[in-house]
Amino acid sequence: MKLAPLDSIQNAHEDSLWTAAWVRSDGDKPALLLTGGLDETVRLWDPTKLTCLHTNTGHCLGVVSVTAHPNLRIAASASLDSFIRVFEVDTNNTIATLEALPSEVWQLQFSPDHTEAEYLKLVSEE
Repeated sequence: MKLAPLDSIQNAHEDSLWTAAWVRSDGDKPALLLTGGLDETVRLWDPTKLTCLHTNTGHCLGVVSVTAHPNLRIAASASLDSFIRVFEVDTNNTIATLEALPSEVWQLQFSPDHTEAEYLKLVSEE
């Protein structure tokens, strides 16, 4: 197996990068890279130009998980602040903010099953 060269962006976040996920291409809209960091932000990147397209600043503690919906242009992020934010990929508009108390969410994922496309699954401490 031959591996492609690895591109990187120096200082992509102001603190450690913690999580990343791909946003699939959709017709005329290209694939994008979604990252979350301990700087409390979620960033959306153009992977071909290595440029940041949007920065989502809604969390007040580090972002530990990001995920993109398999069929829609929406994404979600989980933070140590115990909040999950769901937002539109193309506009960066927040769709929903969900509280996950009493514990932090460490991983979240949209259901890949088309019959459960609207479900967001999560894993927390409890």
